[in-house]
Amino acid sequence: MANILIFAGTTEGRKLAEAAAAGQSSTHRFWVSVATEHGRRLLPKDSGRLTVLARRLSRVEMTGLIQREKIQWVIDATHPYAVEATEYIRAAAEDTGASYWRLVRHGEESPDSYTIVDNAKEAADYLKTTSGKVLVTTGSKELEAFTRIPDFEKRLYPRILPTPEMVAKAFSLGFDAAHLICMQGPFSYESNLAMLRQIKADYLVTKESGAAGGFAEKLAAAEEAGAGVIIIGRPQREEGISLEEAMALCSLEEAPKERAAWFPMFCDLTGKQILVVGGGRIAARRIRILSQYDCRLTVVAPQVLAPVKELERQGLLRIKEKPYEEADLLGADLVLAATGDRQLNKSIGETCKQRNITVNVADRKEECDFYFPGVIRHGDLTIGFTAGGKDHALAKKARILIERGLENGLDR
Repeated sequence: MANILIFAGTTEGRKLAEAAAAGQSSTHRFWVSVATEHGRRLLPKDSGRLTVLARRLSRVEMTGLIQREKIQWVIDATHPYAVEATEYIRAAAEDTGASYWRLVRHGEESPDSYTIVDNAKEAADYLKTTSGKVLVTTGSKELEAFTRIPDFEKRLYPRILPTPEMVAKAFSLGFDAAHLICMQGPFSYESNLAMLRQIKADYLVTKESGAAGGFAEKLAAAEEAGAGVIIIGRPQREEGISLEEAMALCSLEEAPKERAAWFPMFCDLTGKQILVVGGGRIAARRIRILSQYDCRLTVVAPQVLAPVKELERQGLLRIKEKPYEEADLLGADLVLAATGDRQLNKSIGETCKQRNITVNVADRKEECDFYFPGVIRHGDLTIGFTAGGKDHALAKKARILIERGLENGLDR
């Protein structure tokens, strides 16, 4: 049995941690270190086999951790551009006599969301081929290169030091005052994320700035915000072990992917009789979506919200303002139970199953024949999405990112 410390900042590091948490074949004990709380959220929860540490460690702190927990093996799965972190980890292992392995991506330099360039001019040339807003965090010295981009003063949001000289330089290059972010770092993951969301950034431009420059925090925030990353500065090509070799070293097997139960299908609603039982907020949202389709839509509820009545006035549906009765199911091809009454919703679901009517029960996914997805329509493109009823915030974020992409011409 060995005590193993994994420094995780990549997909490979996360897979190692997942395997450590799930695997039963290994008798080793694992500690996983990530630089941010965002990194912690991507990892399994602490268990008897696994402890997750979420904060940036100095070389001295790394050394102390290795000594305190009697770590024998150190696996460095940090990002290939986190050069400074790798130097600290290797040095801490040497200081303590722990065995050190560098996990590298063979044949893959970076995730698809990262674009790697040698200098600011190449970053600007790349951005010329894109659309959307850009948070530029390379400092004022590099700003002139970005003026090569058409409409740079509208697209770019440079983050510079709040000094008169820096601001005057940005003005002289033609940058818009409303787009300048004049702040002194260091910047946390949360502050980076807030800025990206505030300006609705599609891209982040950064140098490989190491721990002092908050590099890991920038990458994590960009991932959370759904922004592409352009990194100036290529790392040196490294030697090390692959993910498969790290798994074998730790007597682990990659955790199997969970098989999904729900398959997304698009069905023709033309002429279908659809019954929605309920007239509240949740029902109204689903009624609004269904009213866009060529179906025969009926709403049954003692009271309905004004937006639903407006749809009836437009001839898109029929309302029966009364309590629900089983007789309302007659002729229905599809039913949505979306009342505020748990027992009533359950009863409607059970009756529909007895009558072989496809049903969605809004407040209990286990009682549904189908999920009611989020829907985006954009010309001929229809997108449906769901988080399986587990994470409504994730589904909402996905919707925002998809709609933003379509607004910026993703469909083109």
